[in-house]
Amino acid sequence: MAKLGVGIVGTGWVAGEHIRAFAGNPDAEVRALCSRTEAGAKAKASECGVACELYTDYGKMLAQEDIDIIAIATPPNCHKDEAVAAAKSGKHLLLEKAMATTMDDTRAIRDAVTKAGVKSVVSFVLRWNPLYEIIKTQLADDAIGKVFFGEVDYFHGIGPWYKQFAWNVKKDVGVSSLLSAGCHALDGLRWFMGGDIVEVFQVSTSGGGADFAGYEYAPTTCTVCKFADGRIGKVASSIECVQPYVFNINLVGTHGTIKNNLLYSKKKMPGQTSWATIPTILPDSGDVTHHPFVHEAAHLVDCIQHNRESHVNIADAYKTHEACFAADLSGKEGRPVKLPL
Repeated sequence: MAKLGVGIVGTGWVAGEHIRAFAGNPDAEVRALCSRTEAGAKAKASECGVACELYTDYGKMLAQEDIDIIAIATPPNCHKDEAVAAAKSGKHLLLEKAMATTMDDTRAIRDAVTKAGVKSVVSFVLRWNPLYEIIKTQLADDAIGKVFFGEVDYFHGIGPWYKQFAWNVKKDVGVSSLLSAGCHALDGLRWFMGGDIVEVFQVSTSGGGADFAGYEYAPTTCTVCKFADGRIGKVASSIECVQPYVFNINLVGTHGTIKNNLLYSKKKMPGQTSWATIPTILPDSGDVTHHPFVHEAAHLVDCIQHNRESHVNIADAYKTHEACFAADLSGKEGRPVKLPL
């Protein structure tokens, strides 16, 4: 089977992980990089050890016939035009989150991908974290019963030392705490609990710490989510916290609870007196090198090869983003917001 050609637009920090993930896949080959500057493209190619075509013109990269996949690793305000153009060119997509910075742009990407019939993955990369996979297995095995309350929280201080800080603080690029970072947590809540979120309510605040000066929106939010069947969930997102990175998962079921890698199950372990610890790799770092991009890239390649849709394709990720936009609207207007928007 011929290798799938990959073109990557954006040459920042996370782009390196996309390059390495596809370059190490036996069924894919990195054939082009696109950057705002020729120097940026050359530097990233050299850093990652790839020999490929280098572009500063995205349209010219899309015209390269041996490219099958476009990986978009630019800031979110660039995504709509880049993703729509890629879909119209018949290219499969790996799209970094956030998908876009407005609901209209997110909808435009969804519609373009649907019309083109290309395969897609949105980079909620934690879905391939081993803890996520263990939790999904436990839930499928009915270890804790029906989950009626879930918490997934994102605590990660994103200050000047973090590479996305310069654009993350801007309202028209980072948009909100939830969209720029906490969307991983909201996506996790959806992934674990299943079903549709039908109503959200958000409150927000700003700690005002000197290390986080410059944010044009409240860096800390708390969002309550109501599901169609009456179950509820909560997502906290703080990108101004002064602490080590914490990604908290707490799922409360009818006969047990999962708390990160801790399990309490009356059904599976009768007589259990304390938490059972499952040794595994946790989502406990904001460093992109810690995340399983290799598995994400392999998943997209497999979906293309076998003509099947991903569990985190554009259509699914649209639902996570819609909930984020609705939550931020709730926070702005001080009222519950119903979905769909």
